[in-house]
Amino acid sequence: MPTRALEGQKTLISRTMHSLAYDSIHDEIVVNSPLAQAILIFRGGANGEEAPLRVIQGPHTQIQGTDYDGNDQMAFDEMHGEVYLPVAGSKILTFSRDANGDVAPLRVLGGPDTQIRGTARGHARVGVDPVHNLLIVTSSGERGRGGSLLIFDRTASGNTKPKAVLEGPKTGIGGGGAAHTYPEKGWIIAGCAGGSVCAWSINDSGDMPPRWKIPVQQIAGIAPSGIALDPDHKEVIVTSGNRNRVLTFSWPEIF
Repeated sequence: MPTRALEGQKTLISRTMHSLAYDSIHDEIVVNSPLAQAILIFRGGANGEEAPLRVIQGPHTQIQGTDYDGNDQMAFDEMHGEVYLPVAGSKILTFSRDANGDVAPLRVLGGPDTQIRGTARGHARVGVDPVHNLLIVTSSGERGRGGSLLIFDRTASGNTKPKAVLEGPKTGIGGGGAAHTYPEKGWIIAGCAGGSVCAWSINDSGDMPPRWKIPVQQIAGIAPSGIALDPDHKEVIVTSGNRNRVLTFSWPEIF
């Protein structure tokens, strides 16, 4: 049984919210609400049908789209107090954690030079490395190509070219879920071809094969849809949304 359950109409929580984060500095929970086109911030001990402390929502926010073309995942940077949200139109919006109401983003990253692409069921996802000041965007492929990992300066905005691009058949990029980082060792961890979880260095670029790989589907018969890292136990936790399963793998090589 859960210790607490946060649910109900007043919470504004909707289905297809595929990410959340805990802000340990301010004891707050950050979650996106795709159907409400909003970012919700709750107190850390929120319970029951409790309203958010703050709601980032409205036309000035530029938060738009559904779970099908964006807005279902986000990343939180506790160190710099910022929320990063991919939205329809192949853009990444950045908000301050203490923003509230119909406020404009701090930054908007988007345009043809960014190479950020999204399709109906393969929109961009985002991860952040606050130590190395990097933003990692998982971009969908086009015309039969696989996807790519785009590496930007964390504060990049406008139609800015990435610092590096990981793309090509050797990379195997093309799995589900957002890119995660392990800044202590400079790793980027993301889903890759064949239902696997792969790791690359933040210094990699071009058609670089992964440094490490766990063939999740080959081992367990399911494809990963979500990834979480447990550095204390040197493990990676993988979820499978279509099977409602959670798998844990030992991965000491990356920690």
